[in-house]
Order: sequence, then C-alpha cells, then structure tokens
Amino acid sequence: MSIEPEDREFEDREFEDFQAAIFNSLDDPVLEPPEQAHAGVLKDDIKTEFHPNSGQDQTIQRFDDFGFGQASDLWHPTDFTPWKPFRSRLDFEVAEFALHAGLSSSLTEDLIKLLSCCRDKPDPDDLFTIESASEMQKLWDLAAIKTLQFQKAPIKVEYKGEPKTFDVHFRPLSEWVEEIATSQKLAPYLNWDARVLSKFDGQKWERFIEEPWTADSWWRIQHELPKTAKPFFIILYADKNKLSSFGTQKGYPVIARCANLPSDIRNGTGLGGGRLVDEDTAETGKTGFVNFKNAVWHASVRKILESIIPHSETGCSLKCGDNHTRCLFPIPYILSSDYEEQCVMALIRGLGGLCPCPKCLVPSHELSDLSKLFPARDVQETRLLMTKVFASKTNTEKDNLTKEFGLRPVANVFLDVNFMDPYMASSFDELHFGSGGTWDDHLFAQFKRHLDEIAGQGARAAAVKIDSRFSNMPSWSTLNHFKAVTNVSFNDGSKHRDISKIFLYAAHDVFQSTAAFQLLRCLRAYLNINMYGSLDLQTESTISEGRKAVLTFSEMISIYEPMSARSENDEVAKKSWNFIKMHYHTHWFDDILGKGVSRVFGTKINEKMHGPLRKIYHERTNFKNVADQITRIQHQFMVSVTIRSTLNDLDDYSNRSEEDKLDQGGIVKENFYLGGNQKDIALQDLENHHKTDSSFLRFRIRLGEFLSRYLPAHGIPLPGNKAIKFKASDLISPYQYLKTYFQSLETWRPEVNWLRCNPSFYGKPRFDFVLFHATEDEFVFAQLLYLFTCRVGDGAYPVALVQPYKVVRNRNASDRRLGLLRIRKEASTEFIPIQSIVQGILAPAVDDSSGSADRFVMDVLDGDLFLRMKRLYPGFTEVS
Repeated sequence: MSIEPEDREFEDREFEDFQAAIFNSLDDPVLEPPEQAHAGVLKDDIKTEFHPNSGQDQTIQRFDDFGFGQASDLWHPTDFTPWKPFRSRLDFEVAEFALHAGLSSSLTEDLIKLLSCCRDKPDPDDLFTIESASEMQKLWDLAAIKTLQFQKAPIKVEYKGEPKTFDVHFRPLSEWVEEIATSQKLAPYLNWDARVLSKFDGQKWERFIEEPWTADSWWRIQHELPKTAKPFFIILYADKNKLSSFGTQKGYPVIARCANLPSDIRNGTGLGGGRLVDEDTAETGKTGFVNFKNAVWHASVRKILESIIPHSETGCSLKCGDNHTRCLFPIPYILSSDYEEQCVMALIRGLGGLCPCPKCLVPSHELSDLSKLFPARDVQETRLLMTKVFASKTNTEKDNLTKEFGLRPVANVFLDVNFMDPYMASSFDELHFGSGGTWDDHLFAQFKRHLDEIAGQGARAAAVKIDSRFSNMPSWSTLNHFKAVTNVSFNDGSKHRDISKIFLYAAHDVFQSTAAFQLLRCLRAYLNINMYGSLDLQTESTISEGRKAVLTFSEMISIYEPMSARSENDEVAKKSWNFIKMHYHTHWFDDILGKGVSRVFGTKINEKMHGPLRKIYHERTNFKNVADQITRIQHQFMVSVTIRSTLNDLDDYSNRSEEDKLDQGGIVKENFYLGGNQKDIALQDLENHHKTDSSFLRFRIRLGEFLSRYLPAHGIPLPGNKAIKFKASDLISPYQYLKTYFQSLETWRPEVNWLRCNPSFYGKPRFDFVLFHATEDEFVFAQLLYLFTCRVGDGAYPVALVQPYKVVRNRNASDRRLGLLRIRKEASTEFIPIQSIVQGILAPAVDDSSGSADRFVMDVLDGDLFLRMKRLYPGFTEVS
C-alpha cells in the first residue's frame, strides 16, 4: 500500500484501459468509419449502450422520445381498501391527522368525540367508528404489518476483556430489498442494468451521466456478477443525531435508499423513498475510547447487514413486481455521510491519522495541494492487512500495523459484504465538505478576519456595506434572502451555499488589501467548482471543466497563502489550508464519474429526517426507553406514508382524465403563462399615470410603431394594410406575473421561472430581469417594466415593455480577475413580444449607494444559467 503518486497514475491508466474495453470506444474511427458512423443520426439524438449481460441491443432515440428514464404509467390499483385494518378511510384519515399533529391521548379523545357526528353517514367507507385513543393505537399496531417492522436485538462488544451489551433497533435489509423489488407499483421504475448514455452534438457522441446506472462503478460491478444476475444497489446514510438540545441523548440513525430507483422516487418520502433501518440510542456516545465506539457502531450495522451478506455472495432469487424472476445481489453501493461518520464507516483514524482521507492514502501534511493524486485505498490489500492485525497478539503490534495507513485495528463489517468497497462508496458531500465546510469554516471565516483587519471605522463600514447588499439582493424563488451575514451564525448548509454565491457580488469592491482581493478570486474559483460539481446532469465536458476548476482553486489558494502570511493580523497570517475538506474536492468528480451526479450521494435529502426524529423524542416520549418509543412511532409514520401513498394513487387513478385548472383570466402560450391580470386601462390613462417616468414616454405611439414592424415580420397582415395607430381611449390588459418555460442546459428538461413585474409585491416593488431573443442568434438582457396584452384587429398580442441592458465587453481589471459579467443600462426602453423571453435571471446592482446603472449577472444562481453564460460569453466567468 505505497503512497507514491505514480502508483495512482498507473491505477488510473489501468482503469482507463478497462473503460475503453467495456465502452467499446464511443468515438473510435476504426470501429466507426466517419462516412458511416452517423448515418441517419440527428443532432441531440440519444444513444444507449446496455451492459452485455442485459441482452439488450444498443438503441438510438430522438431527444424528445428518450424521456430520461420516466417510466410509462403501467400501474393499476389492486387494493381498493388500503386503509385496512382501519374499518373505514375516515378512521385512517383521522388517525393520520392525530399522528402527524402529535396529539396526546386526551386531545385524541377530544377529537374523537367531536367527530362522532360522522357516524350517521350511509357509506361504510365514510364512517368514523373509532371509540378511543387506545383503540386508535391498537389499530396502528395492527397496521404495522403493512410495511417492514423494527426488530430489537442485543449486540456484544468486548472492552478491557469484558463483553459489553447494547440494544440495537433495526430493520433487516433483506426484507427491505424484497419489499422494494416485489412492489408492483415500483416495478416500472426499477433499473437493473448498467448503461452508457451519449448525446450526439452534430459531429460526435458525448457521454453523459445522471443516475447511478449510467456511471462507471455500476458497469464494473455488474461485469463481475454472474451473467444472469442483477445488482440491487443500496445507498446508506448515517449521522449522529442529537435528540436532546442539551446533547445528553443521541441517536445514530442509518437510512437506506434504493439506488435502482430514479432520484425523484428514492429521495421522496413515499413508497420507494428513504427508510430508517437502524436507530441505536445506546450508550455508544458515553465512552471516551474511540476504538471501542467504532467497534460498537460496526457491530450495530452488522445487524442490519447480516441478512444480505450471504446474498451478496450467492444472490437471492425473487419474483419481482413485473413478474420476472431475477437473481439479485444486494450490495451497499454508496455511503452518504459527513467526514466524521465516513471515518467510522471506513474505520480510519481521521484527522489524527497519518492518512486522514477515507478514499485515498494522501499524507496528512499534503491535504492543501489539489494538483496531486495519491493511491486509492484498496479493499483486497486492507483485508490482507487486517488478517495480520487480527492474528497479532498485542495491541501495540496491531497499532503499528495499521498506523501507517491511518486505519483502526477494528473489524469493518463492510469488508464482509461481497462487492462492497467502503472506500469507493464513501462520497464527497457538498453540504458538509463544501458549503458547510470549505466555505463556512474556512473561506467565510477568513473573509471575516480580513474585515477585522481594516483600520479604524473602516471595518464597520465595510461590514455594513456587505450586509446592505445582502439585504437589497433581488428576490428569487430558489435563493434564501438575508438581511445581514457578517455577524450572524447559520447552521443550515443550504443557507451557507446561498451566502457563498451572494458574497462575491456583495463584497467585490469592499476589500482593499491585495490578500483579501486574492481571497475573492479564490471564492470565484470555489464557486465554479461547486457549480460544476452540483449539476444534475453531467457530461464528459462538464466533468473535465470541473476537474480544471479544482486545479484553478488550488492555484488561487497557493497564491493567496504567502500574501496572507504577511498580514499584521495574526489570525489572517496563521490560517492553514491543509484540511481534509479542502482535499476532498480532488475526489468529487471521481465520485460523479463512478456513482452518478452529486444528488445521488449527497446527504441533504437525508438530513431532513433528523427533525422528525428529534420531534418524536421531545413530543412523543417520556425520555425513558427512548429507542423503543421512537422506533414504534417512526414505524407508525411509515405505515401512514404507505397507506396515504396508495390512497393518493387511487384518487389519481380515479381522476386521471381531469386536467389541471389554470388561474382564471390567465393567458397560456407555448413557452409562457401570463397571470396576475389587472383591470383594463386606457392608453391615455396609463401615460398620465407614468408621466414622470421617461420609460413610458410616447408609450401609445411607440407601441403602434413596434406592432407595425412586428406583425408583418411574422406573417400577420396589418389591418387595412396600414400602420397601426392606437387611440388614446384604446384599452390594454396589464399583468403582473409571468411564468416562462424553457429547456434547461443543465438538465435538458423543461424548466420554469416565476417572474414578477409588480410595483408592490409583498410591499416592495419587484421588476425581474430576463434574457430574451432579439434575433434567432442574439440574446439581450433586460428588466421587465410592464406586461400587457393589446388587441389589433381580431388578435390579442402579449407584449412587454423592458429596459434593455448591454454586456460591458471592455472590462475593468477587477471584473476580469473576479470573473464578473457586468451589464449596463441602455439609453431607452423598448417593446418585445413576451414569447421572445427565454428565462429569468438575477441581476444585483453593482453599487446601490452610487446610483450606478450597472448590474452583475449572477451566473452562479443555478446550473442552467451557469452553463448558459459559459456558452454565450466564454471566458467572462473564469478567474483570470
């Protein structure tokens, strides 16, 4: 287990050869002569190459027909009384309400008395028949069989020569696997075979990755399975959960998700969503002996894994929900957690070890250099080493054998599962390693130190300036809004992610020292990594650009370090960048290539399950025998979700032909929806109302001139073949709400923006910015000023009055070095057809206090805008 970098290079070359052999060289001119390669293939066509063991032939589909794995609606209900053992649907829904509301027994009794009048209804399914809270509890217990139940078992771990016993509550994974695999409802969505997906750009095929079955590791593991076998891949999430606000009671939940299901199903709360499979609230947190705590954790997890360990060797035959019998190999495929838990899962010594990374053998003193690669941890070599460790007679000998590699001399349960690689399975997590780590604990903390080093009252003025810009940041539906950040602490990783995005635009001109400005350049490079790494669909190009962004960030930090070391502020000067969360960025794009996009292995969706567990602890237990009470109530929630999911499906099935109702008075077009309609207004009254606003100057005349050009250009004859001239009394219909539909460059799916053009939106004016087509190939930025429809002849035409902005191409040094895209207000407003609007953008003011007409385009708002700005303005958002 050498740690020489050249070993890793050899390993990478070996895997590249392996990939080339399996994937059959997508662009190899020898296998695919240029004159024959793309016959009949159109731009954006999707090619799917299935794993050879699947027996499926390669397919080429038109982009619109591909559907990104959305299964057709094959499900038909078989159970029309899913509420049983509750005697009626109403009984279940009342019990469901009491469960979710957390009603005590006495309040439940009161609710039952209030609902007694329902018993007079003639339909038995609408009758309410429950007599008491205790009867309701018995019904929940009877319904427990509807989904996999918790078991409790003791585990024994030796400490100082004596066995210590703990109780662990768990659901056997083999039963959960069977529950998922045999579900008729989930059958159309389960993916059993690896595949390579490629999109044709007009000249060549480019591979893309989305779900786990499109990534490398799935293909590689399926290649090792028996030819007729199928993998059932499991995502395990684990993290300590502080049940008590005082930290005296902790839980150690383990949550399982099925990687064979699409993200929108496995990340949901219904059938096929995450399932709590282990809840250990024993005394594992009370001992100070770390090896013992690690041994207890692995013994606990062994309880949930022991039912699948034999099946990972031989497979298990199951008749699946689609009536096909398969030999399934259940394999933990992804471990999702923060760094501390990954150290436990991988059984490494963490920050105190010589090699503190769960994935590779990087020495502890080389964590800051992201340009170096180190050998990956190897399962087979670790097994051989641990055989020697367990044969050793003294603790000192065991410690010496494991110390060099940063391992603990403890049995790792994951090494007993066939095809399981706990090091590969450990995953970069943006929530903990990025937003809640590299940004919050290091970059943001260092910016605050730079604020403190500003002399005199300047520090306060600089902080006020930054906070003011955060407060004045335009609203956006997917972006948290902050009144202040420089002296406020946040625990939410998603808030930290938004703060990191906004900070660059709020602080671009605040720091005067060369070191602090260089740190802003580091932030720009960090944001580029995060944007590439967080994309919901990855291509060979975005992965390649993401890797370059990691190297750029490393370079920016290496420039910053000697600058900051010369600071008179000791805290600034002493800052070390040699930390594990910095290093972990070197593994991010390997994880994406191996396991699918970041949302597959991130912890964000699972972190949301901590809140309900804490709520159960505080509101539903008597703080004694906590684990028994939590698992019982949590199981009732799971039963409730199972019944509710089936009821919702029944309702949807019954109402399948009913179409969604749109807002009354709204206008629906192919690429937009116009809503928030106001009273019609005469053109003269509109001009009088805005007579002090030059944007509306000569509104009536200019509108006529615009439509006189626009209509003929689009094949619409002018009434009487004459230029349009509106009368002062002519009416238009104003609107204040616009939904735009566009194809995202990030996901390749239809997306929607919710835009406002409203002088008083929640008490404040909100006039959003957009990107629109001036011509087929030309895009223009603009601010919405007025949305309306006007009638010409027999037609009604949706029009927007906008304030155009042009891109400042003669960039100043600061904008260029920070990768800022600046736009500047044009001299006059103009009318545009609303259908020319592509999407909304966020454009914060460069400086609110100076009255500047300039704004920045926040390209890091989302993945689509990030990629779109890269395409339209190459180089503008790079650090230079």
